[in-house]
Amino acid sequence: MIKKIGIIPTVIVRRKSLNLIIDNNLIFFLRKCFPKCDLEILCNTKRDNKLNLIISCGGNTIISLNKNIANQLRSKLDKYYFKHALRKNIPFLGICHGAQFIANYYKSKIIRKKNHTNKHHLINFDTKKKIIVNSYHDFSVIKLGKELKTIACADDLSIEAFKHNKKNILGIMWHPERYKKIRKFDIQFLKKYL
Repeated sequence: MIKKIGIIPTVIVRRKSLNLIIDNNLIFFLRKCFPKCDLEILCNTKRDNKLNLIISCGGNTIISLNKNIANQLRSKLDKYYFKHALRKNIPFLGICHGAQFIANYYKSKIIRKKNHTNKHHLINFDTKKKIIVNSYHDFSVIKLGKELKTIACADDLSIEAFKHNKKNILGIMWHPERYKKIRKFDIQFLKKYL
């Protein structure tokens, strides 16, 4: 049972300072998925929390593609909490940027893709199910490292959802929190895989 969720925030530069932010829609979405859980923003690497799920949310660009200062801090937080999740066997969910981080960690191939930003497109699941999802990313995962398995792909063969072969690690490229109305599919999907 998931009682405490840690969220790795997006890092942005605003007025020459670094700001850590969480989309309120993500908090609302998580409250719908896991109504009795506590949420904690993971804003430093000095805490060792008793978490049941760690989420690396959207925003930022992975450090191997852009080394600006905001992405450097985000990379530090992602690495620390991902390794913490691996050590403690805590489920880890990557949403968009978080999925790219996981894919990159396992030596997957990520490229810039046109026509994926601010769009909706059909994805095909390994179960033959099809669904339309939103897309806000400039970079796409096109080949997974050997420890990861594809769950869903877009028609252009970019990978939209994947999981680790043995560990409770899940990556999704769409943003379930960014729909006007929370979709039952997204809640069921996360509960199935986490």
